[in-house]
Amino acid sequence: RFEDLGLCNEILSSINELGYTKPTEIQKKSIPDILVGRDILGCAQTGTGKTGSFIIPLIEILNSGKSKSRMPRSLIIAPTRELAMQVSEEFIKINKYLKLKMALLIGGISFGEQDFKLSKGVDVLVATPGRLLDHIERGTVLIKDVKLLVIDEADRMLDMGFIPDVIKINKLLPKIRQTLFFSATLSNEIRNIGKDLLINPKEISIN
Repeated sequence: RFEDLGLCNEILSSINELGYTKPTEIQKKSIPDILVGRDILGCAQTGTGKTGSFIIPLIEILNSGKSKSRMPRSLIIAPTRELAMQVSEEFIKINKYLKLKMALLIGGISFGEQDFKLSKGVDVLVATPGRLLDHIERGTVLIKDVKLLVIDEADRMLDMGFIPDVIKINKLLPKIRQTLFFSATLSNEIRNIGKDLLINPKEISIN
């Protein structure tokens, strides 16, 4: 049960309202390890509750801290605008009874609007690689305070040619942090990319 995972009452209330009765396989196997600070190399198809498996513990972890202007405490990178929007929607639902702030950095939305949110301070940044690098180059966001990095749909990133951008972003992040790396498939190439980003990860594969 979600109640057995050590989550706060506000998160349990949101989960309950969404009608999630019990954790999916990927959630059951990854949430406890994420909550104790382990890096994760996760393999699960879309539709298995993968987004919840990192959003739920991320909110639990961040709930005890405070955001600073232009310095997000966590970063979720997704390959496409649509996927980034889906992740941000899941965050909004689970965060319903908490006060964490989130900014969505994707194309198609003005820099001004995104910049305004960043200036007020955000706990969670959900971004596509290109738009995030644009903001970093403009000096509107600093990622040197990120404690938790999530790479979502890593195989799609590879197919779309975004891995060089991810590596560039990784170099700007603190070395000491927690990293969650999710992919629908785990090819040798994906594993090697994961090795560069993760420290002693727990590997979780869901058929």
